[in-house]
Amino acid sequence: MNQEQKYTKRLAFISGLSALGAAVSIWQTRLFNMTRAGAGADGHTFCNIGSAFDCTAIEMSKYAEIFGGFPLSGLAIAGYLVILILSLYGFSEAHRQNVRKMLLIFTGIAALFSVAYLIIMVGSIGKFCLLCLGVDAINFAILAIAYFLPQSKEGYVPFQKLNLPQIAGIGTASLIAAFMITKATNPIADMKRVDIDDRIQFILTTQEKQLNLPSDLPMIGKADAKVTIVKFFDFQCPGCKNAANSVHPLLKRYPNDVKFVFVDFPLDMACNSLIKNRIHDSACEAASYAWCAHQQGKYEEAYGVLFQNQESLGNGKIAELVSSIPGIDANKLKECATLPSTMEKLKEEIRIGEAINIQSTPTFFLNGKKIEGGLPTSMWIELIDRTLKK
Repeated sequence: MNQEQKYTKRLAFISGLSALGAAVSIWQTRLFNMTRAGAGADGHTFCNIGSAFDCTAIEMSKYAEIFGGFPLSGLAIAGYLVILILSLYGFSEAHRQNVRKMLLIFTGIAALFSVAYLIIMVGSIGKFCLLCLGVDAINFAILAIAYFLPQSKEGYVPFQKLNLPQIAGIGTASLIAAFMITKATNPIADMKRVDIDDRIQFILTTQEKQLNLPSDLPMIGKADAKVTIVKFFDFQCPGCKNAANSVHPLLKRYPNDVKFVFVDFPLDMACNSLIKNRIHDSACEAASYAWCAHQQGKYEEAYGVLFQNQESLGNGKIAELVSSIPGIDANKLKECATLPSTMEKLKEEIRIGEAINIQSTPTFFLNGKKIEGGLPTSMWIELIDRTLKK
């Protein structure tokens, strides 16, 4: 194989790998945007495997974003587009002379980013992202192939080079394309910054309310966390499920600073005397089974499985769903769900909501400040950051 054939073949590999890297980065950007918008699957994605591999933890991390909350993977899209365009220039003899040099510069920068982020994942986050590792492998592969591109020689390559304006144009076009792709994959891209700021300011200036909650309510997070988010909810409420997807990834960003306390407020006549019409006629049963799972130390699992299967709750599958949780005693669970004391406990929680005038679900209290309805995860991050700064 002569020098020309080697050059063309290796350049084709670089083009293919950079296109693959751009595709992976677009997928990762979509995951970032879905997670930050609260439109994800409450952490249940294909790349969350065991305790070590957790893409949600990575996307919720401050290290996944750069200026203005722009995803780091969006910058990676631009980088791969630059490398792809440079490699395509290399197929033209009129621009081949310094393509190898340019490819080494940009792929070298990408490889340095990969090394830095590997250090961050190991040392700061303590989790790995399969998509990130895939991008790292692509970066190192492209760098190696670019290094072994045949050197330019007099008489073999025309003297014409890619000049600085051309490089700047490639970079600018790639950044614009990456910005447009990032915006297109963001489900809340149309939210105006002024409206977000107004809502956050309204919440933060709301008067705090003392809730006086029982100490035995289900809780997730560290007991001494600086920020307490109390959630009044209904397992059959679609908005409550969406809100769960928005707020519970926050524990991955604030494992020491945020805790959640859960208060049932089923919109169901079977246990809530405030409800006069049939709305969610399995919500009381779902809440009872979740409480009984809490008695066995399995509340978080029950909460998750009930929301994941929300569409099936009205089909008499609640007992089956909660009983399927690993480690739970199904007989004790079903016995507990039928006890009068369980129903009384549920009514006690409803009276708490009634006393503070809960009008709809979900309703939250962030350190006592009332928030009606769900918020995108990105807004929760801003609220929590500003609360912690106080």
